[in-house]
Order: sequence, then structure tokens, then C-alpha cells
Amino acid sequence: MATTTDQQLRLIEPIGVQTRLNEEEEQTLLRVLREAKTLATGTEGEAFEKEFAEFVGSGGAVCVNSCSSALELSAILSGLGPDDEVILPAHTFVASAVPFGRTGATLRWADIDPHTRVISADSIASLVSAKTKVIVVVHLYGLPCDMNAIMAVADKQSIQVVEDCAQAPGARYHGRRVGSIGHFGCFSFHTQKNITTLGEGGMLTVRDPRHAEAARRMRWMGNWPFEGERQRYWEPAMGNLVEPIPGRWPGNYCLGEPNAAIGRLLLKRLDNINQQHCEQAEYFMAKFHDYPELSFQAVPDGCEHVYHLMAARYDGQQFGKTSSDLISLLFEKYKVKTIVQYWPLNRSELFQKFGFGAADVPESDRFFDNMISFPWVSSMPIELLDDMASRTRQAMDELCGKLSR
Repeated sequence: MATTTDQQLRLIEPIGVQTRLNEEEEQTLLRVLREAKTLATGTEGEAFEKEFAEFVGSGGAVCVNSCSSALELSAILSGLGPDDEVILPAHTFVASAVPFGRTGATLRWADIDPHTRVISADSIASLVSAKTKVIVVVHLYGLPCDMNAIMAVADKQSIQVVEDCAQAPGARYHGRRVGSIGHFGCFSFHTQKNITTLGEGGMLTVRDPRHAEAARRMRWMGNWPFEGERQRYWEPAMGNLVEPIPGRWPGNYCLGEPNAAIGRLLLKRLDNINQQHCEQAEYFMAKFHDYPELSFQAVPDGCEHVYHLMAARYDGQQFGKTSSDLISLLFEKYKVKTIVQYWPLNRSELFQKFGFGAADVPESDRFFDNMISFPWVSSMPIELLDDMASRTRQAMDELCGKLSR
């Protein structure tokens, strides 16, 4: 295999915007900006909620300003308190955990499956106690968790399940969309996700429609219509203020109308976006079939991966090398800027300060300590995928002392 010189290379690095708007979406944005009666909560948001609930197959949906807000609402709606326990993966983005920690509940860290690298049903089962009230599952990198096994554990003890679908919108588990299987589903429309609503945004899906109404009462500082007819529209006040949930103060989690309008259009092509991600993932991963030291997520039968990210594990111990050696060589010589993601939360200063530093998660540790995540966005040209794969193969050949294979 020929070696590429430094002078021939340009840097391949992560890009912040995952999916770009097309012309129709740009024109819709301009129309809403010019013609909408309000740019706050309105008809676009209502339509987005209805269409998203139908797409997912949930009992209802509530659009919010971020997945973090959706997770916060699910933590509140589940009734968590200081006497309760929550089981969740240690290997995930911080927002999967903080909203549940805020309730005062005890966080119990579950491990990941060594092959799928998402939360393990067996690990969850080993942590269930009489105090367990919620299980948070994270469909990380775009791969659904083993929901049948997880729901069996939850249903046996009447535990509520929150699906963190931030990285897996549109993914299916045995024919069902993620976000429709547990009691709550939480979605992100951040700029780095497969579907975006102008940089920020989120959606809460619910099994019980009553939770959707409670979430809407929470969403805008307790503003809620007066019930019944009023003789004068301004009396006793222009707007009502309600206690959204007994004993709970409301917040502000609203999504703007332009964001919702774009979300509606991108939702229509989400399956196509995900299919394109799958095709480029299969193409890229096939370039490494004879490099067993680089392994990607296993996709079980019945699961549809949407490949939000391209994360892998590099096992170079047989060559006396580590993932840091590969990342360093790729960046410094081969000009591919890969990254490492999702420091196990129990290792972080934040969770240690709050008393959640203890965890028995050997597979999470093994994956994180050997992981590498490649630059990844929608619609990557074949030439770029070929180039990135070629540089990576050269780097791995160099690390193991081979010039070619």
C-alpha cells in the first residue's frame, strides 16, 4: 500500500452541522419569519407535535427547546424524589444523567454490552432494588438498546423507562420506532444530530397522553387557558397561571415557531437521511474487514442503526499500542482528526462531587479507554470516505510494523 506524504494531505476533521437545509426548507423558514402571527409557541409547534407523535407511534409529543429539557420533564413527570433510585448507563452524554440527579434521586451506573456498546439489560437487572423507580436507556451512537429485555425487567417491578433517543431519531427496534417503547422518549434536534431545528430543539414523547398535557402546563411558566367562557377576555386577568403538577414549579422549555417549521420538513426526509447514514457507514466499515483490531458496534437482528456517529474500538495491545497512539498518529501525520467521546460519568469531577463516583462498569471502561470516533456527517462523498479509510489503514499498518497487508 502506498504511503501518503504530509504535503499531499488536507485535514479531515469533525464538522458541527450534521444535516444542511435544502432550498425548500430555507424558503419555508423565510415564509414563517415573514408571515407567522407569532414566532413563539403557535400552530407550527402544534403541527410538529402531532406529526412527530404519528411518526414515532407514541401516545403524544411535546416540542421543547432541547433534549435536556425533555429529559428534565421526564424526570419530573416520573415523580422521582430523594428516596428513589435511577439506573442509567455510565457511558453517555452528561445530559442523560443531570436532570435525574437534580431530583435528589440516587444514580446507579449500569454497564454496556461489550458488542453493541449500549446499556446492558443484564447490568440493569443486577442493579434493580425496591427503590428503583426509573431506568434511563440511551440509544447511543444511533443503535437501539435491547428494549424487549429491558422492558421485561422494568415491567416486573413496575419501573418507568425513559428512552434517551437524542442520537437515534427514526431508528427502529423490531419494527417499532425508538421513543414509543418506554414510558417517555426524549429527542434532540441539536445541530449535530441527524435532524435539526436550527441548532437547538427537542421533543418529549409519552405513552400516556395525560403526561403530554402535564408537560405543556410545565413548559411555559404555568401559563394555561382559563377553563370555560369568560364575560370579559381581560378578567380576572389576560392569562391564567396554574400549578402544572402538584408541588412542582413550572419552567420555560418552549420551542420557537421557525424551529418547529423546519423540524416538520426535516421529519419528512428523516428516513432518507438515516438511510444515507447507513449506506455510508456500511461502505466505510467494509474497508476494515481485515483489520480485526478495529471493531465497530454490533447490530443485533431486529435493530436498525441510524449511525449518528462512527465510533469504534481499537484493540492494539497485541502490537503494544493504544488508541491514543492511533489517534495521535492519525492527527499528526495522516491529518485525520478523530476524537474520544463520553467519559464514563462516574469518573468525572461533577458526579464525584455529588457522590456518584462509584461504579462497576468494566465494559464501559474498556470501550472508553480504547475508543476512537471518526469525523462523520450526512452526505459524505465516497471519495472522502475512501480517503479517510485509506489514511486510517496506513496508520494502523504503521503501528503494527507492516507497510502493507
